[in-house]
Amino acid sequence: MIESNAAREASRERCMSVVDQFDFEGLEALRVGRFKMGVSSSCIVYRFGETVIDTGPPNQWRHVRHFLAEREIKQVLITHHHEDHGGNGGRIQKKWGPNIFTHEKGLALHGGGFPMPFYRRLIFGAPKRFQPAVLPEMIQAGELKLTPIHCPGHAPDLVCFYEAKRGWLFTGDIYITASPRMLRGPEDPNQEIESLTNLLNYQFDTLLCSHRGVVLNGYEQIRKKQKYLIAVREQVHYYTARGETVGEICLRILGKEELQRWVTLGDFSKQNFIRAFVEAKRKADKEIRTANALDVY
Repeated sequence: MIESNAAREASRERCMSVVDQFDFEGLEALRVGRFKMGVSSSCIVYRFGETVIDTGPPNQWRHVRHFLAEREIKQVLITHHHEDHGGNGGRIQKKWGPNIFTHEKGLALHGGGFPMPFYRRLIFGAPKRFQPAVLPEMIQAGELKLTPIHCPGHAPDLVCFYEAKRGWLFTGDIYITASPRMLRGPEDPNQEIESLTNLLNYQFDTLLCSHRGVVLNGYEQIRKKQKYLIAVREQVHYYTARGETVGEICLRILGKEELQRWVTLGDFSKQNFIRAFVEAKRKADKEIRTANALDVY
C-alpha cells in the first residue's frame, strides 16, 4: 500500500515535534515544540483547574487547543510576551473568551507586536496581536493563591508566580539553567541578578520552569544561578579593567562560540553575554564621572 503525502508528512512531523503531557501534584502540563533541539526549543503550558499559565508556541496551536479543550478556561496568566509563552493568547481569547493577564510592560508588546528574528519564527511561529489585561496583585486559582513577582532581565515584562502554601514558583524563563553560557541581544543579565536576588526573599521548594519543567530543590537552584551570574560579572569587570576586548574575555570565561551563534546570526551567543556586562559597566562608570564633574563644577 502506497503511503499518501499527507500520511508521510504527519509521520515526519511526529518524528520531529515534541508533545508530552504530565501531571505534578494536580498541576497538569503540556510540553510542545516543533523540533527536538534541546529543552529551550519546546515550551510548557501549565493548567490548574480553570487557570492556565502561558499559551505555548503559535505553530503548536493544534496540540495546545486540544489540551485546553479538556476543561473550561476562566483565566490565563502569561509569564512574558515571547512567542513561545504568549503566542496563542489571541487564539485562546477568540475561541473561549477567558480573562488573559500579563504584566503592564507586556501590554503594548502583545497588542502592538515586537520584532522577531527569523530563527524564532521558524522554531515557534509568529503570534497574533491581542489585548490582555494587567495582572492583579493576587490571583485565586482554585485552591492556589498566586502572587505575581516582576522579574525583568530576560524580558522587561517577565513575571514569576509564587504559591506560598505549596512552595511553588512558576518561573517563566528566569531559570532554565543555573549556569547559562549564551544570551540573546536584548537581555539584561544585571537586571536578572537583581530579579534572582529578589526571589530569594520568598520561601519555595519547587520551580515550575516553562522549559525545564519541574525542578526540585528550587530555592538552591535560584541561589546557584544568582551566584554564577555575579561571578561571571566580576570576572568580566576584572578583565575589562585590564583592557581586554569582549572577544578576548569571552574566550577566557566561556570558550569559543558554538553552533547557536551562527544559526541565529549572532542573536544568541556567548559574546552577547559578556558584552552586556561590559556595556553596563561602561555606562555606570560614565554616569559616575559625569556626576563627579557636576559636583566639582
